Amino acid sequence: MEKKKSNKISWSTIYSLGLVPAILVWGLAPSLKENVIVLTSIIAGIIWTIFSRLYIHFFKGCGIIGWITGWSMIFGGITKAFLLLFGYYNIPIVLFWAPCMVVILYLFEHRNIHPPFCYQCILKRGGIRERHLLGDFSRYETHYIVRLILIGSILVTMLSWILFAFGVERQSRAGNYFYFYFPLGLSIAIIIFEIIRRLLIQQLIESHEKKCKRYINDKTNNPDMDYFFTVIRIMVIGQEKIYLIENKGDEIEFNSGKGFDIPIHRYTDYCTTQEEEEQKARQIIREELQIEKPDLRHISSAIAEDSWRRVGHYVLFISDKDQNKLNRYNGRWYTLEEITRLFHSNRLYPLFKEIYARFYTIVNTARTYYSNGKRRYPIRGYKPSFTLHRIDLLDIELDDPVWLYVSRHNDDRLLYRIDKWIRKILGKKCSSSNCCDA
Repeated sequence: MEKKKSNKISWSTIYSLGLVPAILVWGLAPSLKENVIVLTSIIAGIIWTIFSRLYIHFFKGCGIIGWITGWSMIFGGITKAFLLLFGYYNIPIVLFWAPCMVVILYLFEHRNIHPPFCYQCILKRGGIRERHLLGDFSRYETHYIVRLILIGSILVTMLSWILFAFGVERQSRAGNYFYFYFPLGLSIAIIIFEIIRRLLIQQLIESHEKKCKRYINDKTNNPDMDYFFTVIRIMVIGQEKIYLIENKGDEIEFNSGKGFDIPIHRYTDYCTTQEEEEQKARQIIREELQIEKPDLRHISSAIAEDSWRRVGHYVLFISDKDQNKLNRYNGRWYTLEEITRLFHSNRLYPLFKEIYARFYTIVNTARTYYSNGKRRYPIRGYKPSFTLHRIDLLDIELDDPVWLYVSRHNDDRLLYRIDKWIRKILGKKCSSSNCCDA
């Protein structure tokens, strides 16, 4: 099968275009009345928030910046509307827009507070490093642009409030420039910067792909493997330890990083189903470790949106008698304490670090809460320490997305208790099948 990969930059991948409604309102604001600005801000914010959610579904891109912009316009417009009711007319709306953006962007980037559709996207398309492996740099670029807009929003907030404190009026020439045209120009500059950045990154990726294409074909004896492939990654656990080797970088993956990694990382033919992928993983274990009936559990799989590529993560629980079979790899067994030190010193291979954090979250969540979010222990706030002791006997599905949902919505979270109270009133129940749709 032969299919060419399109490397063109699409407008749907320029995430800072989510600032467009703010740019339009800033451009029109100097010629509009205060009440019209407020009404325009709220209506445009509502429409843009809804559009950003649909944008994610239909265009497969990231609409988080549009979503943040929309909510900032809504909150800023509502705040300004209250001030108008009390007779405060000459207060620029940017004094409320910019701080709203700072707060929401900060919570998103530094407090890991994301809207539900972000978590659904991670579950389906994988984390940052999984997407890198699949040729998708969207999540990394989103966080980069979010940080850039956060810096710009802080700058606009400080400048506008300082000018307002010194009595610069909105109707003055300086007021029009700093309250409206300066944030407008800064937003346009961010969009232009992102376009140039994406073009340069795309050139680097294309150059890397040309270099590694022959390597892939030679390694797999399959000329289609530069486009159609599945990556099988297997973490091996035995005697409460994890086996790791030193990975000096993936020749195929662009900007893969390096560090301590799992021993089994295999490129193989494309798998069309989860069952086929798991069969391939078991076949790899039989070939490399000569274990006929491996105790293998599926953790997660990520599938690229625009190409026939997928990556599957598994954990293999190995018996004491089979541990010597790992001697074929140039590595050793690591305790949890050693892995924790490597984790915090950024010495783990980025892709392994990502899936280990997920594995840690799933196991600790399942040991602390039931699938409906209720605590297993009566002591509020208590969480058992993470351990690999008898982990192979833990009766949970590691790939059930409900555990990632419960890690954020449980008895120890205020929003969960509010949600539970509302569900009681409405007579609804939450189960593992619908939790992640919330």
